This record gives sequence, structure tokens and C-alpha cells, in this order.
Amino acid sequence: MEGFAEKLASKLHHYSVLPWNDDHGVVGTLDPFVLTNYTFFLLIASVITLVLFLMAAKRIALVPKGIGNIAEAGYEFIRNLCVDNMGKEGAKLAPFIGTLFFFILINNVIGLIPGALPGTGSIGVTATWAVMVFIVYNAIGFKKNGVIGYLKSFIPSGVREMGPLGRFTLGPFIFILEVVGHFLRPLTLAVRLYANMFAGGIILGIFGIFMILGAKQLGALGITMTGFGFLMLVIMYGFKVFVAFIQAYVFAILTSVYIGGALHASEH
Repeated sequence: MEGFAEKLASKLHHYSVLPWNDDHGVVGTLDPFVLTNYTFFLLIASVITLVLFLMAAKRIALVPKGIGNIAEAGYEFIRNLCVDNMGKEGAKLAPFIGTLFFFILINNVIGLIPGALPGTGSIGVTATWAVMVFIVYNAIGFKKNGVIGYLKSFIPSGVREMGPLGRFTLGPFIFILEVVGHFLRPLTLAVRLYANMFAGGIILGIFGIFMILGAKQLGALGITMTGFGFLMLVIMYGFKVFVAFIQAYVFAILTSVYIGGALHASEH
């Protein structure tokens, strides 16, 4: 299809990490202080998140109404999620999980605005959050269970209760597998969020290209291409709205599950 490759290349370039005010530039690997397009929208999301939190705190302090009611419902949702996955100790960690959830959600929603980019569409951003979560829940695990107690949880209780032969043959093998899986968690957290947000923008762009190229065609082919592109654009946009919410929820619930596992490692 004439012109498709060029427009797709332009769309991919738009979703590359670039200086925010120069879509034709390239960020040098030795120049980490350049304000990129993703960082620009990430900062916007940070300001929006802070403002909303301050507004919600002010409303909740008095009689909840308007945004206060929404904030209270959101906090109760996160608190229940934390308690379900961490036990009674989860209530203390609800502010941390809630901040992650709403910050990721606001970044995702910003990405729904035509021309804007979600901070979560950059692997550097999602990897940073994933590593932060990894450090937090391991620190909690070591503090709650001690070094030996936490490391011991990497060997399932069923293996630890075996006879000497089973413990010394299966134990090291299971321990290595568990450690490898443990260190893969931040990778899966980062890639899952990044891939969904980045791919969503590319897919919307592809159907938008179909509409543009279809409008340039004459006759039935042009009408078909334009209609198909518009229909799929509407469907995929609705799906992307759903993904924006579900990916924030998945990140939050996995974080709470990992922290819950670290808190109760001695029971495993």
C-alpha cells in the first residue's frame, strides 16, 4: 500500500524516546539530562497526581463530597486489595500501593490523549518502578523474617520436611529455581506494563493510517478502508481505555501479592 510504510515509520519515530521539543532529534546515550518526550508527560502526570492527592486529602478531612467521595472509594478499594493479599498488615502499606496504582493510572490515561505519550510507554520508567517494588518487598521480607528465615522460604516447606536425602538433593535445585524466578519478577512487571501501553499506541496509529490512506482512495476501496479504519479505531480506543485501568490494577495487585509473600515467608 503506497505511503503506508512511510507513515508507519513516522508513527514509530513518534513513539521513540526523543527530546520533547524536537521530534526529529535523537537522545544521546551519554546525555542523560535531556528532557525527553516521555519524561515531559511523566512530569505532567506527577503534577496531576500530586494535585489530585492534595485536593482529595482536603475534601476527606472535612465532609467527603465530590472528589472526596471518589478518593475515599478509591482508597477503600486499594486498602481492601492490600488486606486481602497481605493480611491485617496490608492496611499500613495501602498508601504505597495506592500511590503506585493512581500514578500509573494517570500516566496511562494521559496516553489516551491524541498527541500525548504515556510515561508508562517507556521501558526505563516501568523498569524503575519494578526495581523499586523488588527492593521494597525484599527489604520487608528480610526485616520481618530475618536473613536466614527469608532465604529459607525459597525452599518449599514440603521439601524442607523431607528426609536428609530429599533435602540435600532437591533442596539446592529448588532454591536455584526459586531465586531465578524471584529475580525475573521485576522484568515481568516492567515489560508487561510497558508492552501493553506501547503496543496500544502503535495499533491505534496503524488504524489511523488506514483511515488517512483510505480517504485518498477513490470508489469502494477508499470507502471500505476508511470505514474499516474508523471502526477498528473506535473499538481499539475503547479497549485501550480498559487496558489503561487493568494494567494499573495488575501492577498494584502483583505488588501487593509479592509484599504479602514476603511478609508471610515463614509460613511457606
